[in-house]
Parts: sequence; C-alpha cells; structure tokens
Amino acid sequence: MALFFFNNLLGSIISGLLSSAKSSSLFLSSCFSSSTELPFNADIPIISSNEIIFSGRISSDVKQFTVMAAKNLKSNSLFGWNCLDECRYNCMWRTVKGFEQRGYDIPKFHGKWPFERFFGMQEPGSTLASFLNLAAHVRMHMVYMKKFPLDDVDNMVLFWHLFAVVCMNAWAWSTLFHMRDCPFTEFMDYACALSMVMIMYIAAVIRVFKKRRTLTTSIVVLSALVFAQHLVYLYTARVDYHYNMMLNLFFGVSGSAIWLCWGVAQWVSGRRYAWRVVAFVLVSAAALSLELLDFPPYFYVWDAHALWHLATVPLPFLFYRFVIDDLQYTRRGEDTKPDFKTA
Repeated sequence: MALFFFNNLLGSIISGLLSSAKSSSLFLSSCFSSSTELPFNADIPIISSNEIIFSGRISSDVKQFTVMAAKNLKSNSLFGWNCLDECRYNCMWRTVKGFEQRGYDIPKFHGKWPFERFFGMQEPGSTLASFLNLAAHVRMHMVYMKKFPLDDVDNMVLFWHLFAVVCMNAWAWSTLFHMRDCPFTEFMDYACALSMVMIMYIAAVIRVFKKRRTLTTSIVVLSALVFAQHLVYLYTARVDYHYNMMLNLFFGVSGSAIWLCWGVAQWVSGRRYAWRVVAFVLVSAAALSLELLDFPPYFYVWDAHALWHLATVPLPFLFYRFVIDDLQYTRRGEDTKPDFKTA
C-alpha cells in the first residue's frame, strides 16, 4: 500500500514538472512575432544550453533569469514596466542569444527589433534623436521670437509661432513614445507626427498661394477635416499602419513638391535666401530614405528609424532661417509679384 502511494506521488511530481516545462516553452515561444520566419527544420532556440529542467531540478540559469528580471523591475519602475513586461524583455534576449549562437538572422518581436534598454528607456537611440530634434526646434523658435515676438500682429508671424508649437509638441511625444511604447503614447506619437507633416503642407500652401484667399482657405479647412477624421480613426479603430504611412506620405510629398518648385523659382528670380528651403526639402528626402531601409539595430540601439530621426536634427536650423529671411524680405515691400502666374 505504501509502495502504491509512493509511486502515485512520484508520478504526480514528474507529471507536474513536465507540464511546467511545457508551459515555459509555450510562454517563451509567444515572444516571437507572428511574422518571424525560421530556417526549414531548424531547432527553435527557445531554451538555451542551460536547460530549464535538468534531472527534475530548476537550473541556476532560471534562478539568474528571475533575479535579473526582479532587479530590472525595481530599477525601471519610473517607466511603468511591470512583471509581465520584464518577463517578455528577458525572454526576448534569451531568444536573441539563441539565434546568435545558431547563426540565424535576428528576428523582430511583435513587429519591433530588439533594443537594449538604457535607464529604462525602451529605444534609447530613437529617444535621443527625437529629443535632439525637439531641442533644435526650441532653439530656433527662440531665435525666431527675438526677431518676431508674440505681440506682432502680422498673421504670418503668428502662423509661424503656431508652426513651431506644433513641431515641438510632435517631437516631445516622439521622445516619450520611444521611451515607453504603450497604447496612449503610440496614439499621441502617430497623431502628432501627422500634425507636423500637415502643418508643413499647410505652411507651403499659405506661403505660396497667400494671395488666393479662397484657395488657401479651402485647402486649410479640408486638411483640418482630414486630420480630425484620422484622429478619430487612430483612437477608435485598429490601426492600419500602411494606411497611416500612406496618408503621411501624401501630405509630406505634396508639401515638399510645393516648397521645392516655389523655392527653385524664387532662387532663379533673385531671392537668394530661397536656397535654404530647397536644401531643406532635398535633405529631408535623403533622410527619409533611411526610413525605407530595415535592418537590425547596430549595438541594439541604432536602427534605420533612429538614424532617420538623427539625420533630421539639422533641418530646423535651415528651415527657420529661411522663414526669418522670407518674413524680412516681404516686410521690406519687395514681395509684390505673384508667386506663380495663372493662365
């Protein structure tokens, strides 16, 4: 009788251990993005060479994993990382090491490359680059305010102040989003990024076609309605990232085309300062090409997106200088000819 009881107890313990090992494997497998592709017949590196279960005992590797996760959870509390987040993060890096050991390409996890956190920041490269863009806009807005203070009643002067506020707000949310990706920061980043793209498009329309009030008013109102509709879409629907990107590209390319054509025409006609807006558009396009690339981050910090943000840091210095020169030019009373002739 005692032997029968002992055998049942031993069987229950072994079954429990096997069930635990299976559950651990399933949990680690869930870290993979659904788009991850593995080599045919490849061994999935779910568990490293230090096995989770060895001779019925929990290995020292798992104990180290647990202690590390607890330590990170305590140090990253500022950014709201919880226990599940830390488990996913540590699981991700165990998987990355497994891929590296087997010579496989590094996969994405839930659509994102693996990044090393820095003081709890999720994507340190993009965070730094976004902050530098914010600092550049703040600096150039201060320069602009010295030339054209807020008490100036000129409509274009006030518009460029609004332009600066929209851009600074967008880069502030970009910084926060890359620090900590959550549904709210993602919504604000996408919404504010589109606001910056659209304000640049509206700026081109207002500046180039400013003497055609009906046309500019219609375009501005229509653009505002599109933006409001997209905000509702981002907030209430499952985001179609391709659609969101296409909308940004449409307004971005449209605004850039207007600025480029107008800038070249003004430079040829003798407004030498217009070279700045031409250079701004060309450098912006060159920087955007980085976003079209997609490669694992260097040092697990700098991916294509982070490098794109880094490449845009000098652009505010070009554009705000152009704005200042253009306002000074128009105030001298030299802007009497229409920007584009109508048929």
